Amino acid sequence: MSSLPVSADALARLGWDASYQESFAPHAARGAVPGRVIRVDRGSLLVATATEETRVPIAGRLHDDPPEGGVTAGDWVAVEGGMAVAVLARRTVFLRKVAGLSSGAQAVAANIDVTLVVTPLGDGVNARRIERTLALAWSAGALPVVLLTKADLSADLHADVALAYEVAAGAEVIAVSAVDGSGVDELRALLVAGRTAVLLGPSGAGKSTLVNLLRGEDVLATAAVRADGRGRHTTTHRELVALPGGALLVDTPGMRELALWDAGDGIAAEFADVVELALQCRFRDCTHRAEPDCAVRAAASRDAELAARIESWGKLEREQRRLDRMVDGRLRAENHRAIRAVSRSLRKRAGKHDGG
Repeated sequence: MSSLPVSADALARLGWDASYQESFAPHAARGAVPGRVIRVDRGSLLVATATEETRVPIAGRLHDDPPEGGVTAGDWVAVEGGMAVAVLARRTVFLRKVAGLSSGAQAVAANIDVTLVVTPLGDGVNARRIERTLALAWSAGALPVVLLTKADLSADLHADVALAYEVAAGAEVIAVSAVDGSGVDELRALLVAGRTAVLLGPSGAGKSTLVNLLRGEDVLATAAVRADGRGRHTTTHRELVALPGGALLVDTPGMRELALWDAGDGIAAEFADVVELALQCRFRDCTHRAEPDCAVRAAASRDAELAARIESWGKLEREQRRLDRMVDGRLRAENHRAIRAVSRSLRKRAGKHDGG
């Protein structure tokens, strides 16, 4: 249980404001009350309203017409007759592709203000994972911040922070340790009252430990890192928790696969330096492979770290293009099925008319 505030001013403390109130007006006219989703369970939601935390089933209409990626922690819903009947339009949402071969999206967190891109230290900085997560974070519409956890395990913290800044594309970088408390005050300064943040990172990155530290109590389960150095998976669902200063935080399970979803703009933002290089190529449609006067290849030949970053950019660009083709193909198939269904219906009606 997250123990979110449920008092007279609870909605404001949950992030409610005049713009939400305006969009909620049609639902209020029918007697519904607003609630913020704490956690999504099978077939039901745990929500916080102005007066209580309550579990409500999801109306059939939401199963038929869900918001992109499905209902998730941080969403605002209209609760009517003890049931979630509608989801308010989101301001921001962090989306990833569903793991596996599916071409659908999964909503990780909604209506977030800050995306905390968590990377554990100890074995250096995983620059490529930071780039991938930031590409999605920039697309989400929330302020991205790179959070280097387990800073006490770093062999060279200054170098690790410098490397993180090199790939952060202007995002702030904070090194934090739950052991000695370093960086915690800097992190708390970001998490002000009414602001919602989401923690994103691999298993064993120390996300739940950090949440407990910020809360000042053990509200989320934690586990030691395994003997082989790999993280243990402790968080099993996305959950919105309240912090003492009034901020809200979505903790998420460790994600082994963080596949892109509609991240074209985010890739461009994350790799703005590489995109700027590409504009200097001789040919506008340069593939950066064999064309003459390629500014990207020339820069890569002079800088090994930049070459790795350019390779990462190309990989994400290709992945996004493949996904776009998959989604376009799915939409074409769905449209084709819909057209065939209408055609069959029309033929049946015509047959009945001829027979009559």
